[in-house]
Amino acid sequence: MMETVSRKQAEKEQRRRAILEAARGLLLEKGYDAVSIRQIAQISELGAGTIYSYFSGKPEIYATLANEVFDLLYENFRAAADAASTPADRLRAIGASVLDFSVRHKAYYDFLDYFVSSPRTIFPAEMKSRIDEYGEEVLAPIVEAVEAGIADGSFVRVDARQYALLFLGMMHGVAHFRKLKGTMLAETGFEKLYARGVESMIDSLRVER
Repeated sequence: MMETVSRKQAEKEQRRRAILEAARGLLLEKGYDAVSIRQIAQISELGAGTIYSYFSGKPEIYATLANEVFDLLYENFRAAADAASTPADRLRAIGASVLDFSVRHKAYYDFLDYFVSSPRTIFPAEMKSRIDEYGEEVLAPIVEAVEAGIADGSFVRVDARQYALLFLGMMHGVAHFRKLKGTMLAETGFEKLYARGVESMIDSLRVER
């Protein structure tokens, strides 16, 4: 009996993942407005009715994907920060984690990139509020590192949350320059440029001795 229940749960999760993967692929190919539940059903090889038994509609599907991205980012940032000692090293490790995430979890990174660069708000207010809460959690390891540096006197006093947003935005932007590795950055090196960007952000916090 338990084996039957376990198999059914596994099949249910497989269908749920098929829906989410189909939706993510279509988003990057067509854009949010052009994606329909019917298209998601076709790609996932499920009926539209089955999709509605898992999600209330397209917004909830994409909100679920957004929350997954933030959960994964948080786990990566937290692990990176916890493995470092000083506040500066924690920021350095989180910066490296952003770049690593963009490579190892490219599909998630591209999904995040789509919504960050979107000029308009896509989700209903209540759903967006929940997503924003996940986003705040992602910032927490950066905020904590900055606050630790302020507390031990190695960093100047700043708005830690605002800095966290700038730090993440800066590294997210520089990560896009990877495509220039064989052209404009052939001599300088993309990795060196990225590391320099991280160091410049950390240097902006340092207390002058």
